[in-house]
Amino acid sequence: MGALSVAVSDGVATLKIEHSETSNAIDISIIRAMHFALDQIQRGDIRARAVILTGSNGVFCSGLDLHSVDLNSRAARQRAHFEMRRFMEPLIQRLSGFRFPIVAAVNGPAIGAGMSLALASDIIVVAESGYFCPSFSKLGFVPDAGITFHLARRIGGGRSLASLMFAEKIGSKTALDWGLAYEVTNNADVEARAQSIACRLATGPSAVLGQIRSLNASAFNNSLQEQLRAERSAQDMTIETYDCVEGVRAFFEKREPHFSDQ
Repeated sequence: MGALSVAVSDGVATLKIEHSETSNAIDISIIRAMHFALDQIQRGDIRARAVILTGSNGVFCSGLDLHSVDLNSRAARQRAHFEMRRFMEPLIQRLSGFRFPIVAAVNGPAIGAGMSLALASDIIVVAESGYFCPSFSKLGFVPDAGITFHLARRIGGGRSLASLMFAEKIGSKTALDWGLAYEVTNNADVEARAQSIACRLATGPSAVLGQIRSLNASAFNNSLQEQLRAERSAQDMTIETYDCVEGVRAFFEKREPHFSDQ
């Protein structure tokens, strides 16, 4: 069975995959554990305003755990895929639209669905030795778990198409050059750097950050007129909040704002 640890520090919840037997491959139990942790954060049972996704023992995630798939039976393959999709797709949707910002600390390989998982976050920090590999086609699979959606939006359609078809490793430097990663850092510092970034987000105006995430996603599909309308609607909602008043007051008083998500 898979394992997921949850630790909270300075308003940041770190969800760490700990499944060393399969190089942190994710199975249904880990996906359920992620949903449960996100439920607790959403309800306020876990006091956090930002989330970090990472892995243990120098591996982010090696993809979906394929050990249970019976390759000799087409029906068994279909059942296994259906079960995993039933849990994985809602997780990707939930992470992409979650209330609070999400940072991926890619401390090592992020392969297949592990890459999909990292791409569902807002900001990706990669260790120097970390890398991404959209390995689906080499295994005879079509890329899924949202990777065709998220990868094209980060690195462009041409690079995304070639990456998915060739299924080649994308090193940390290339990931940074392409805009796939926000930052590359020393192997030993990747989680600490992700914590620093997440802490900064956790102290920000979470309602505003949520609107920014939503607007960024819609920008790829909206016309300029539609996007202006979406911006206006988001501004109308946030301008009534305490955080807006606090931000403007702090500006005039020449101090740092103290946002409270009210």
